[in-house]
Amino acid sequence: MRMTSRSSVMKVVIPLALLAGAGSCGGVTPTNPSSSDASRYDGQWSGATFQGRPITFTVSSDQQVTSITVEYGFNGCSGSNTFSNLSLAIGNPPNPSSPSLGPSFGYGSGAPEGANYTQVYGTFTSSSTAIGSVIFGAYTGCGTAIGAWSATKNH
Repeated sequence: MRMTSRSSVMKVVIPLALLAGAGSCGGVTPTNPSSSDASRYDGQWSGATFQGRPITFTVSSDQQVTSITVEYGFNGCSGSNTFSNLSLAIGNPPNPSSPSLGPSFGYGSGAPEGANYTQVYGTFTSSSTAIGSVIFGAYTGCGTAIGAWSATKNH
């Protein structure tokens, strides 16, 4: 995981949000994947950050991310964040010409200006693989870390 300053985080957050298709960001309404789209994402997903820490998430039958769990370890801090009872729409960018690897989602546990926030962005590259980024921001006594992750759908 790369450690960085808050000002550097903001320079990275914007491109990562665009890469993730601006999933559930305020002010941008993603379009749901076409009903003619054969890709279904529902089920349990699991993978790892590039640091080898686990990440799991669940997609409901109505194509919404309902929970995310991600572990972290940086600058002497370690732990796990679980975000439950979510209803994150999986969507395509509102502008078809926007850069995107596929349908995406995004979640933030708090404002980037605050302490101890986590942001998770994900993009489905197929019906069985996903990639994304995670930001652990302004963790008290540890700073900020940014990392990538990949996951596969459990069968």
